[in-house]
Amino acid sequence: MPGQQTSQICSLDNFKKGSIVKQEELEAKHINTFKTFCKNNRLRLKEDGDGLPVARAIGKFKTDQFFCNFKDGTIGVYVTRETQRQFTYLNKKLIKMGCVPTQLGDFEASYDLEWMNIPPVARLLKIKKGAAKVKDPKWLRD
Repeated sequence: MPGQQTSQICSLDNFKKGSIVKQEELEAKHINTFKTFCKNNRLRLKEDGDGLPVARAIGKFKTDQFFCNFKDGTIGVYVTRETQRQFTYLNKKLIKMGCVPTQLGDFEASYDLEWMNIPPVARLLKIKKGAAKVKDPKWLRD
């Protein structure tokens, strides 16, 4: 009897099972695309507390980040500032650079950003790494 109850609880009909698998595959595809893009463009890729990849800034505003928003052709940008004046200045600059606001607060905001507009925004937020100091290090191969 206990075996029957477990199998009835765990069984899903084919429609739900297929849609769940497709959704997971789609999410994995978006995450891998984001990771590959970050590595190819020398962005500071980290793993967030929830296990998803983010590209974080350095310096005073370490909370600024790019994140995978699971949409085709765009990524998410999250920024926060200490004062309203700093935030207003940054908000205007990001909108001018092609960021589309999705959620605005008093000192923080989330944006959608198209792939082609990422490099200048990454440079502005200090998410992009500097140039490699050594092109082909010998000590790495030895």
